Amino acid sequence: MKKLLALIVALMMALTCMSALADNVYTKVTIDGDLAKGLLAGFGVPEDQMAIVDPVIALVNALGVSVTTVADGAQIDLDLNGESAVSLGVAMDAEGAKLVSNLIPNYLVTVSQETINQVMEQVAANMPGAGGEGGGMDMGAMMETFGGYFQPWFEACASAGQPGDPVSGEYEFEGYKFDTMVPVTVDMAVITEATQKLIDDLSADPAAMAAIKGFAQGFAKNSGETFDEANFEESFKAGMQEWMAHFPDTVTAEFYTDSTDDDGMPFYLQGESVWGEESGFTYYMLFVEEGNMDMGYQMTAKDGDEEVTMQAGFTMKDGGMTAYFSMGEMYMGLVMSFSEDGFAMDVYFMDPDKPLVSLIVTSVAGGERTLPVDGEGKTVLAIEEAMSGEGEAMQGLAGDFMANGMGALMGTLSQQVPEIAGLMGMMSGGAMAG
Repeated sequence: MKKLLALIVALMMALTCMSALADNVYTKVTIDGDLAKGLLAGFGVPEDQMAIVDPVIALVNALGVSVTTVADGAQIDLDLNGESAVSLGVAMDAEGAKLVSNLIPNYLVTVSQETINQVMEQVAANMPGAGGEGGGMDMGAMMETFGGYFQPWFEACASAGQPGDPVSGEYEFEGYKFDTMVPVTVDMAVITEATQKLIDDLSADPAAMAAIKGFAQGFAKNSGETFDEANFEESFKAGMQEWMAHFPDTVTAEFYTDSTDDDGMPFYLQGESVWGEESGFTYYMLFVEEGNMDMGYQMTAKDGDEEVTMQAGFTMKDGGMTAYFSMGEMYMGLVMSFSEDGFAMDVYFMDPDKPLVSLIVTSVAGGERTLPVDGEGKTVLAIEEAMSGEGEAMQGLAGDFMANGMGALMGTLSQQVPEIAGLMGMMSGGAMAG
């Protein structure tokens, strides 16, 4: 019950935070069913399990989420193809929260402020990187501990770039013209030496190592990995040496500008890193003006007798953003467009031409909580009473849900998402067989 409460409170906080800058936020997600099923089949999902895919996709595609904020709380509404399915009203005051829902029409549930604080502390403690038992990190303390070490390292890396003499000419990239090119060579020996000094200095500082250890321990806990405390320092040093072993042998770049632009925009940077004779890394960056940029890279390496090429790019232009990553047949992409009343996002996976998932978020000013959050004609139930383990307190709530909330919800589901009836039949049949 406590875990369920933590989930509900965390969800309420997350959804109401979405509406922090507007009175109403509406979210709609669409999944390409054919693409999704093709991917699942390609990943080896058994055919008998594929039967649940169509109903689940149909349910997601029908679902819309609306979050309306008011002075003392919020209302969260779920609809199916525009038909109201679930509504939850929340009112907050100094004593805590009051909740009502069409799923439990005869009840008002209260949550004390003390309980909310306890639950939020539990949620925060289980977030990756959060402090608490088992490690974590305090960003302020981390900056204070490591600032003196990383500042000279950053300065050394910056000084390693050695510009040559400017070369005048006519250059054009992505439709932009430039008249000056400055060649740049990066002294990798300077970076290697500075990195080795950074590792040695951190390793010799007990406070720094304790902070790194705490972060690693917290990360291992949150990710479910095993943390080898006894050999941590040796593992840290070995990991850093492995990182240094992959530094490129040579790094060069070319920096292009237009001498007629006083603000330094646009500018274009392209460069190359080389490892031995078989591997290389090329990249480019185009900055047009504030808010508009285009950057990407391509890395080619040998894997035995095969050549592996990896590409990635990131573009911000005209209020939109595009990012992609590809390696062999693998492709992942993200396209976002922004407007005054929200944003749209398409997520691509494997297929660069068709989005697997599309998201539209619309925010508007104005909105009201249509569910009255009061106890008139309702049974008031404190969540602390339900959490005490006394079954009687929950029996009436569960009975109200089963007799009134569940029936109405299933009726809407059956009308708006007919595919869900088959899924529910399979689930009930499996439960009866079990």
